[in-house]
Amino acid sequence: MHLIVKSIFFTLVLILLTSCTNEKVKLKKSTYDIKQCNKKTYTNKDLEEYKQLIKDKEIQGYNCVGLYYMRSKDYKNAKDYFNQGKDKGNIESYTQLGSLYSNFLNKKDKAIGYYTIAANNGEVKASHNLGVIYDNKLQYKKALTWYEKSFNSGDTYSLLAMGTIYLKQEKLKKAIDTFIKVGNLGESGGFYNLGILYRKNKEIKDLKKAEEYFQKCLNLGNATCAGGIGTVYEDLKDYKKAIDWYKKGFELKSEESVNRLGFIYWEVLKDYKKAIYWFNKGYEELNCISCLASVGNIYAVSLKDYDKAIEWYKKASDLGYVSSTYNIGYTYDKDLKDKENAIKWYKKAAKMGHENAKYHLKKLGVKYEQ
Repeated sequence: MHLIVKSIFFTLVLILLTSCTNEKVKLKKSTYDIKQCNKKTYTNKDLEEYKQLIKDKEIQGYNCVGLYYMRSKDYKNAKDYFNQGKDKGNIESYTQLGSLYSNFLNKKDKAIGYYTIAANNGEVKASHNLGVIYDNKLQYKKALTWYEKSFNSGDTYSLLAMGTIYLKQEKLKKAIDTFIKVGNLGESGGFYNLGILYRKNKEIKDLKKAEEYFQKCLNLGNATCAGGIGTVYEDLKDYKKAIDWYKKGFELKSEESVNRLGFIYWEVLKDYKKAIYWFNKGYEELNCISCLASVGNIYAVSLKDYDKAIEWYKKASDLGYVSSTYNIGYTYDKDLKDKENAIKWYKKAAKMGHENAKYHLKKLGVKYEQ
């Protein structure tokens, strides 16, 4: 079947006693804010500037260069520079090594080692990231310990994560109390989660309360919560009010709201023209790549215009949206019975890591080797 994806945010010197030996290592924390060199995309000029930081004896330069290479998927060079920073005693380098091993090299045990050193020496991000690792391992007691350590150091987001663990443990009252505390501390995610809970949880479902908490969330500046209010009215089948709130969310630059606008016109009201209009508007004004894919889905699933579907899927695929790459293959395979083009696009999707594409290649008798 076509894959349809819905989108619904001075130098301080410390003493470290390593866990492996009795050797003491001096750790330093630079005042240079690592956020200055943590970008989605980089230029060669950025790399030159980061290397100049190293020449100027700024220890964060090693992490900046490491981040440049990590984003470029050059993990060997990234590891080398993070290690150089570590050898200079930079606490942040331990956190970055933890991130490299956890998120890119899939070596969680190594990540835990580096994060633990950083966390025990005041790195709040490392404490939170340890909580995430143990959370994903379903080791909730350890996760809560590290999240609490991070929260006590000022990271409100870790308290939010604690609330989600209480939900997983079916401690509903404790989760609610925690989310209320998060919201009262000014983190909109607490009120957003309460809105979701009161809207969806059968045990406490209360759409009036859901709207109240979404409104509190919106009052804290979270545009997504305008769409949350829209979902409440959609549940009440008051589609006019739902659309009004989704439009408000769109005006506040919420990608989720414009997605919901497209889906309510497509799936509920069957007004495909307006659905396409809003999905397209979402792409043009908010760079919503999934919106392009949704237009493709309308043409493929509802209008049976497969050439148009492929046209829109290609727009999303060209921007790296793997589900659309797969859907092009699927459309050629199941709808147009064009085996040659199906294999071509399934291979592209498989190369991007799409498991269903690999499955369909096998069904078509093609052995896929990356």
